[in-house]
Amino acid sequence: MKINQIKMGNSDCFSDDYLFQQIRNGQYEAMELFFNRYYTPLCRFGLSYESNACLVEEKVADIFIQLWNNRNILDKIKNPKSYIYVVVKNSLKTVRKSEPFHQQIDETKTINSMFSPSREQEIIEDEQKEFNTNLIREILDVIPKKSRQAFELSRIDGLKYKEISVILNVTPKTVENHIAIALKYISRALESHKKESVI
Repeated sequence: MKINQIKMGNSDCFSDDYLFQQIRNGQYEAMELFFNRYYTPLCRFGLSYESNACLVEEKVADIFIQLWNNRNILDKIKNPKSYIYVVVKNSLKTVRKSEPFHQQIDETKTINSMFSPSREQEIIEDEQKEFNTNLIREILDVIPKKSRQAFELSRIDGLKYKEISVILNVTPKTVENHIAIALKYISRALESHKKESVI
C-alpha cells in the first residue's frame, strides 16, 4: 500500500523508518503523516522545557520544516522517534538559554487547551471522571520534572525505556527509577485523597 493511496485510512500501518525513507524520497504525504503522528505529543513534551505554548508550537513546527528541508540526510538517523524528541528538547533548551526573560503564560490554560475533550466526551464524562482528571493533573504538577517527563513519555506517548533514555540522555535503568518515583507520587496522592474522602 502506498502513502498517496491513503486518504482517511489508518496511518499507523506505516513505521517511522518507512515514513523517513519516503520523506527522503520527497513524498510530502509521508511528511504530513509523520507531522500528524508526533506534533501534539512533541508540543506536550516541549511544555516541560518551556511554558510558553505559542513558542513551543512554533519551535516544533519549525523542526518539521527543517526536517523536510534536510530530508536528504535522513538515512543517517537510526531511530526517528527518539531523534525528533531529542531535537525538540535541544531546541527548547537553546531558547531558554538565549531568552531568559521570555513571557510566561498560564500553564494550566495551556495544558487544558492541548487536551480539550471532544463534544461527545464532554457529554459522556460525568463529574467523577472530571474530578479524577483534575486530581491526576495536580499530582503530575508536584512530581519532579525528570520523573514526570519519563512517566509521560512512557505512559502517554508509549515510548520504550530505551527510547526515553536517548531522549532524556540517561540510562534505561534511570528511566525505570524515574517512572517508579512518579508512580509512588501518584499512589501516595491517591491514597491520601481516599483517606480525605472517607473523613
